[in-house]
Amino acid sequence: MKDFTPSQLNYLIKNGSRLLEATVKKNNKLFCRRCLMEITKLPIPYQYCRNCINLGKISVNNQLIITPTDIKYPTQDQYLQWQGQLTTNQANGVRELLMAFKKHQDHLIWAVTGAGKTEMIFPLIEAALEDHQRVAICSPRVDVCIELFPRIQDVFPNTTVGLFHGKSEESYHQTQIVLATVHQLIRFEKAFDVLIIDEVDSYPLAGNEMLHKAIKKAPKTKGMTVYLSATPPQELLTAVKKGELTLTKLYQRFHGHPLPEPQCHLLFKNLNFFGINPRLRLKINQMIRHKQRFMLFFPQIPTMKSFAKQLTKLYPTLTFVDVSSKDEQRLAKVQRFREKKVQAILTTTILERGVTFKKITVIVLNADAVEFSKTSLIQIAGRAGRGKDSFDDEVHFYYQYYNRQIKQACAEIHELNRQARK
Repeated sequence: MKDFTPSQLNYLIKNGSRLLEATVKKNNKLFCRRCLMEITKLPIPYQYCRNCINLGKISVNNQLIITPTDIKYPTQDQYLQWQGQLTTNQANGVRELLMAFKKHQDHLIWAVTGAGKTEMIFPLIEAALEDHQRVAICSPRVDVCIELFPRIQDVFPNTTVGLFHGKSEESYHQTQIVLATVHQLIRFEKAFDVLIIDEVDSYPLAGNEMLHKAIKKAPKTKGMTVYLSATPPQELLTAVKKGELTLTKLYQRFHGHPLPEPQCHLLFKNLNFFGINPRLRLKINQMIRHKQRFMLFFPQIPTMKSFAKQLTKLYPTLTFVDVSSKDEQRLAKVQRFREKKVQAILTTTILERGVTFKKITVIVLNADAVEFSKTSLIQIAGRAGRGKDSFDDEVHFYYQYYNRQIKQACAEIHELNRQARK
């Protein structure tokens, strides 16, 4: 929240801003105008919205400034400056996407991990910019936004691009392209002509009513919303069946090779048996001997931390980092792995999607844990084989019990590869 002086307030209103009540009454209930969630009455005289308090406290007596979004952006000779080339499948998908854009129709791109969804949105963004429109690209994960930011800057070098998230040191300013976490959409109302939501099935977006309301509130009346996902939630698939969304499906990765299918390994004893389970040590020994870079995924932070201590003890020359959602140095550590300054990275599901590394082996430990759903196992497996020269990266699942989520994840990956061969 920001308090304005009377002169600042007058200036904003003269330039098209609207001053509105911060709360709205409907059916004898009080709702926050910013996040659209109901304000539950507290046993105190000072009532406020607790749902979006991390963006600043809004009380029932506050007012909100809604700034105008109909800004005339400068015309450019060339908006998109990309030297890459779309595959036949990608080009077909782009045609469907641009058709939806012309009809102001919401659209779902359902594509396997590594299919090149990001490259497919380049022509859509170009079409929006040519019409002097405003675009937002959002993801539930900070890591995804940070990785995408330089890529968008590179291909749209003469367009203003802003990166905004909870950890950003950059204060908000008006840009034609906005890259942001979905939480930041709470700040916007009818602001974007094209809204692109990446990883729509990912935590913390999945099942979060407030964030889904923010997605509905952010586009303009005739704006379009594009959803990108390798594992779309059922509600989007239902919307497709009802004709509320148009659909593009891609079964094949951009390089034309199949998805790496996981190799499954039964651990007869616990992961920490003899420090590190001997069956797993065989694989670690092999990777260290061949100087193979690898990712180890864990279901819980304590399990990861305990394993890291054993790894240091048993392999003192191995260089690695460990990251989780609670790690303030996470972004820097991920960058160290990306720059090949360490051989391995230990992580929780925080890196299950949205990050790309090449020539790596992906290993899921305790793959039968409840924290690993079918969707997360598919996403984790999708971290492997993303490069043209490393399409055959290995994926390994280690577990004590072969359960439904492991079976379903392996079966779905196999089915996607079968569909791609048709």
